[in-house]
Amino acid sequence: MNKIGKTYQDTCKIAQDAAEVTEHYEEGMAAPEVRKKKRKIPRLTFSIMDANVDDLVSYVGGEKLEDESWGYNGDEVVANKAIRVITEKGLDFDIPNGDIEAVINADMSSKGIFLVDFTVTPMAVSKGKALKGVPKKG
Repeated sequence: MNKIGKTYQDTCKIAQDAAEVTEHYEEGMAAPEVRKKKRKIPRLTFSIMDANVDDLVSYVGGEKLEDESWGYNGDEVVANKAIRVITEKGLDFDIPNGDIEAVINADMSSKGIFLVDFTVTPMAVSKGKALKGVPKKG
């Protein structure tokens, strides 16, 4: 695995949306007879700063042109990738098949910075788990 650029301070988060709930009631009753939940997978979000051309091609899409610049049409497909989040404390996280939505979020002012915002959604895998929290060793 290769490091994805420089993670911008305080942007890396894993969050899980609340489950979709369907309730079924008997006529005239306030309490549901059946309550079904469809849980959501946690998503990883973070931003990288000062992305280079290769990062843009790999994660936003597009291609590296002959003059070493980045070319983009918006119709390019970005392949799923394995992602590992190495934390300072607690669990590290592995996403073996991550769907990556990376978008440019650049503030071009004199105080601004060029960021690429990532949303990584764990996708199903044929073996193992879509998201795994791994205890730190040592």
